Amino acid sequence: MKLAEMGNLEVPDLLNKGSRTFKGLKVDIGSLTPEQVAGLLHDNPKAMYRPLLTDGKKLVVGFKPDKMQELLA
Repeated sequence: MKLAEMGNLEVPDLLNKGSRTFKGLKVDIGSLTPEQVAGLLHDNPKAMYRPLLTDGKKLVVGFKPDKMQELLA
């Protein structure tokens, strides 16, 4: 199962457009395919929302204490 699918997300939803790393890349996200976004995240992991918490089936992206606690329960 792919990471984005675990969180019911599309690959571009993993991209933190407010991060310094992303801003420094100066790319037009609208012009990228999901595969290109995945490559961008592979090469620039700090451009991804963090933290990522998974149980192998579900994914919580970003700091969301309630959802994190629910996943860990």
